[in-house]
Amino acid sequence: MVAEVSEQTRSRPVSILVVDDDAMVLQVMAAGLRQSGYAVTTTTSPLDGLRILRENVCDLVISDAYMPEMDGLTLAETANGIFPELPIVMLTGFGTVDLMREGLRRGASDFITKPFRMRDIPIIVERNLERKRLEKDRLSERSGRILFQAITSLLTAVDAKEHCTAQHSRRVADISLQIGAALQQPEAEMRVLELAAWMHDVGKIGTPDAILRKPGGLTDDEWQVMREHAAKGGEIIAQIEDLRYLASVIRHHHERYDGTGYPDRLRGDAIPLLSRIIAVADAFETITSDRGYRSSRPVSVAVDELKRHSGTQFDPVVVETLLRLLESGRVL
Repeated sequence: MVAEVSEQTRSRPVSILVVDDDAMVLQVMAAGLRQSGYAVTTTTSPLDGLRILRENVCDLVISDAYMPEMDGLTLAETANGIFPELPIVMLTGFGTVDLMREGLRRGASDFITKPFRMRDIPIIVERNLERKRLEKDRLSERSGRILFQAITSLLTAVDAKEHCTAQHSRRVADISLQIGAALQQPEAEMRVLELAAWMHDVGKIGTPDAILRKPGGLTDDEWQVMREHAAKGGEIIAQIEDLRYLASVIRHHHERYDGTGYPDRLRGDAIPLLSRIIAVADAFETITSDRGYRSSRPVSVAVDELKRHSGTQFDPVVVETLLRLLESGRVL
């Protein structure tokens, strides 16, 4: 039986994207994977594949290595930049050592050599999904001294640049955990959520002090520099092996539910759920706390803002969950 992945409070079948310019390969692969219980999306276009990744939940990609529009290595490298933990299996008729070495360097996690036996594909899929699950579980098992020291060092460096960050991050983590618990997230997801919320602003270590500490509003150019912190944070964390699973969550905490956010313009459920939770917690905490350029505003103002942007900037389910927590007095 195919394993299922938790999404909010419900389970969904594992979602696989298959990209190949050979329609016959797509047909055979899709039929076999669906028979094994996977949800499958196919396309002959690598560029369309990237669009699908930005708009839909995807747990694993299978891509041909050689396609006329864009080769599979470039697709893997681009997709890996957006979702560092996404397993990408390369499909090739030329399984040379050089290709495999280059593929691994550019983001591929495994290889399938043509011609393939369909009965072997689910085994390869599960092998790569299990690696992903183990990486997430390792955050729970190895969240002691090494992770604590890494987090402390990074947050200390950020706090030296922007003094409100540490307190802000603690509050965002507290609120995020309450939302995650209300959405009945598993223990492993809650651990990822806690660490990612604490570290969501770590990319500001690369933001100039003049922008971080500017007392007034930012210019358009300064806002553009400020927006880079989400992607920079994801890149920093992706370099730390034991924290790699946090990279996507941190990278995408400023995406918008309607697809107009940054850095990758992901839309809807394609945005990691934990990123959607942090986005709402971050906005609520920012509105209700003192900032360098203004005083804190009442909770009622934050509630109005969240309601106004629910379904556009924010996931409506996450907003509704936070509002219920506020009504019950569980978020102070």
